Amino acid sequence: MELLLIKKLMEKKLLDFDKLLKNTYRQIGLKEIEAFFIMELYSLKMKGETQINPTELIKNLSVSENEATELLDSMMQRDYLSFEIRENKGGKTTESFSLDQTINKIVEYYKSEIEKDIVKTKNTTETDENEIAEILETQLQRQLKPMEIEVIIKWMKEYKYDKLTIKDAIIEAVKSGKTSISYIDGILLKKKQNKDNKVSKTNRKKSDILKEFLES
Repeated sequence: MELLLIKKLMEKKLLDFDKLLKNTYRQIGLKEIEAFFIMELYSLKMKGETQINPTELIKNLSVSENEATELLDSMMQRDYLSFEIRENKGGKTTESFSLDQTINKIVEYYKSEIEKDIVKTKNTTETDENEIAEILETQLQRQLKPMEIEVIIKWMKEYKYDKLTIKDAIIEAVKSGKTSISYIDGILLKKKQNKDNKVSKTNRKKSDILKEFLES
């Protein structure tokens, strides 16, 4: 779902693939020539090309056909490019190339950056509640509503969730692409239930051991 959304935004030109790749190609493991090579492939894809013609591909690149072929092989081996077999309405099969793996690498890079920002957030505010509120406002890109602030206060004061547990829940929500307060609240509740179940099982086990000891 996430990949489909990103691709749709790119198709509608609301996201610029070339800019995203220029900003991240080193971080996702590409050399400069490889990044330009993938940009050229994406350009062909947007023109409706489904097959790769090395002669056509190198027109805007300073590489030979042999080098282009080697780059294609390298991109496939390192999971930046793949080929798919598709069947049209007439039942005829055609081969088409896909850059979904490269797009996924870009998405995962930005997710990891968000996760680092959340984990490394320093408490420069007066309370832990304010710190969590600031993190959430950054992720939601808006000011929190009074009711949402109340939920955060309940997490800390009433339910006694520690700050790291809440941050972990926010990271999990970001990875799922669902950064709403209610979704994070559900994650925290599930974590609490799992913890309570473990404590309950441990206590029962200790009880059984004590009972066996007293009866022996």
